Amino acid sequence: MKIKSIKKYTLILYCLLISLLLLGICSKSSPLYPMNDWVDVHCFFTMGKSMLHGQVLYADLYEQKGPVLYFIYALVALISDSSFIGVFLLEVVTFGFFLFLCGKLVKLYLGENIWIYLIPGIIGTAIVISPAFSHGGSVEQMCLGFMCYGLYSVLRALREDRPLTFREGVLNGVFAGMILWIKFTMLGFYVGLCLFVVIWYLVKIKDFRKLLQVMGSFLLGVAAVSSVVFIYFALNHALKDLYTAYFYNNLFLYPSESGGSKIGQIFRCLFYGLQYNYSFCWMIILAAIWLLIRFWKHPLESLCIVLCFVGLTSLTYWGGKGIMQGYKYYDLVLSLFCIFGLIGIGWFLSFLSRPEFIPKDNGYVTAAAVALASLLLVCFATSNCRNTYLLSYDKEDMPQYRFAQIIRQEESPTLLNYGFLDGGFYYAADVIPNCKYFCTFNVPAPGMWETQEKYIEEGLVDFVVTRHYPLTSYGVDSSLYELVDTANMYFEGIDFTYYLYRLK
Repeated sequence: MKIKSIKKYTLILYCLLISLLLLGICSKSSPLYPMNDWVDVHCFFTMGKSMLHGQVLYADLYEQKGPVLYFIYALVALISDSSFIGVFLLEVVTFGFFLFLCGKLVKLYLGENIWIYLIPGIIGTAIVISPAFSHGGSVEQMCLGFMCYGLYSVLRALREDRPLTFREGVLNGVFAGMILWIKFTMLGFYVGLCLFVVIWYLVKIKDFRKLLQVMGSFLLGVAAVSSVVFIYFALNHALKDLYTAYFYNNLFLYPSESGGSKIGQIFRCLFYGLQYNYSFCWMIILAAIWLLIRFWKHPLESLCIVLCFVGLTSLTYWGGKGIMQGYKYYDLVLSLFCIFGLIGIGWFLSFLSRPEFIPKDNGYVTAAAVALASLLLVCFATSNCRNTYLLSYDKEDMPQYRFAQIIRQEESPTLLNYGFLDGGFYYAADVIPNCKYFCTFNVPAPGMWETQEKYIEEGLVDFVVTRHYPLTSYGVDSSLYELVDTANMYFEGIDFTYYLYRLK
């Protein structure tokens, strides 16, 4: 490969490398960890893996996220269904894509210089040490790059004083379609983006036909993703299950936080999200200052960013969910706007006519500076990440693998994760659930508790796992089961006790 070709791909290669290093240390999906013990990731993994064994989403197994997420995790399970290497690769690629687009935004505003490498590294570090990063592998983390492309494509077209191309419209539609069928509360970003595009085309471009064209290309992208979803559920005669599980239950059964108006809930969640995620909060504050300063000269650019921020945060926090209610990963969407705070610093330094603050590409000197800065950022992330405590554990120390040794003694064992979200026991024991409600979800889906109780009272599973409370404390007839093991493990600030029961 020629030197010029290598230089062309330097940014994307660097972003993938810094993503690999940061997530290798800070994500529990990394091969350095015994496993990712986050319940959400295990729900996704169990659904994707079960698809490969012929189970139909929502009809045979219930979960509350969107089907595209499970399609992706089915591909992940094809890479490896007994380790998190596939999940880790998915994280590295999607996070690297987000950091790459951050670098492209830096280049758009500050030009080709060392900052296009340093700023993505700073943002990546700030994210992985934040409470919002949680354990690694959240859908918010996966979708940051999709939304960042929307900002980049529109802001680039604005700065180049041209309409969006057909390709940009379709790609935005594809990414919006992905989010629609992964977690639709993040669609607030596209509500804001689409509203801005309409304003932009009507006020600045003043061409209604071009507006219809870009709307058509966007909808084409959404339809491309949606058609795959509809075909899958139509072929499996499960369209009603899709509507009930993904839309109806999430919209009407998902518990909302009470107290105060919706606007008050949104502002309260936003306030606490910024307060607790101090590693990137300061960047968002600087971004607001930068946008305010530039508004009079570049009103459309500022309006675009503000509308996307308002749309995304409004729909994300509509139910009053945030870090104060234990949903800390919701706040990760705020990090999408960190980039503008750091661009604002670079813009301010250049405004002072101090070109030495934005050095030009200087070959080996630049490479050495970027390498040293990256090393320091990785060391800082290692020292401040909340997940690294698990690096000191071996697989044998985890309750999941301890129980798996007992469960695997049975031929073709069956298992029920009772009373809490999927704790990784299906994964460790390599068991495909035989109960539709394979764990207990935040959404009080009709029949969930009754179905699980039936499986226990009639002895329809070989093993039952509970967390924090023994099976006898749930008021279910557990006379068919005997306690065979217990294990303790720290998880999200609590020392939990896990109980394993076997059919007598």
